[in-house]
Amino acid sequence: MKLLALLYGLVFVLHAAVPPAAVIKTGALISDMVVYDGKIYTATDGAGVEIFDSKTFKKVSVLRIPDIKNSDGKSISPKIYSVDHYKDSTVLVSESGEAFRNVYLIRDGKALKIIDNTRGLLIKKVRFLDLDHVLLGLSGDTIILMDISKNTLVYQVQAGGGAFRDMVLSPSKNLVAIADEGGEITMIEVKSGHHVKTLRGINVDNINHIDYKQNTIISAGQDRRVGLYRAGGSYFIETDFFVYAVGLSPSASIGVYTDGTENELQVFDTTSKANIARLQGGEVLLGTLIFLDEHQLIGSGEENKIYYWRIP
Repeated sequence: MKLLALLYGLVFVLHAAVPPAAVIKTGALISDMVVYDGKIYTATDGAGVEIFDSKTFKKVSVLRIPDIKNSDGKSISPKIYSVDHYKDSTVLVSESGEAFRNVYLIRDGKALKIIDNTRGLLIKKVRFLDLDHVLLGLSGDTIILMDISKNTLVYQVQAGGGAFRDMVLSPSKNLVAIADEGGEITMIEVKSGHHVKTLRGINVDNINHIDYKQNTIISAGQDRRVGLYRAGGSYFIETDFFVYAVGLSPSASIGVYTDGTENELQVFDTTSKANIARLQGGEVLLGTLIFLDEHQLIGSGEENKIYYWRIP
């Protein structure tokens, strides 16, 4: 009996979820998060863009934009829906106090509104191409390329037929992958806006989140599937619960996805599909998962915490 108990305990330990090695608190709920050049940029609901060192996790600085008036006429710090950083510039999408959204460019310590709500754009996500161009993803699955220096919209193209869910640039930034509610991923050439191809047949319902590393795309499906698209052979992993977030390591050899009702994460080998580690999640469902390197991972959801794990 003692031997059986010992073996049971050993199996439990081997399969127990690894808790976060660190938890970093932010000033408000997190809407979006990116990593650039050793810094973590978090878009928050009322606390601006909070910036943390990715090694020490100490807060480096906070970026603010002007307050807005809420429905009661009170001045409040606006919610920031999406953020990105490139070189010396930060771009963000924020609430305007009206039906549509603003876009700010922060450069040289100054916040410049480059799109305001009068343009009538319900922007969900923004990403830099270079210092002069940003890509915008709209709720209606429309993609816009904007020339910041000329303050003009270069093109506006319809990606798919459903509602926008997520977009991610390829590592070289020559392509953008757009996921929608129909379970398809549309590939668009960034410079021209031309449709390159559509990835289908893996997910059959809403795709909540995607990531793109090397020549590999991973998808998180409402159909309880984790999709992996690559030239050497695409496949999907069946799960028991909706998949809300996914991530790929820099080499794309390791993947991670949200799994189950306990907010846990499953780390796996993308070639063999073998499970590598089980990670303990946060208090809410995580919506963003980012590898800092092959063995370090951070994640966030709609709460005021960033979680950090070391993968065995």
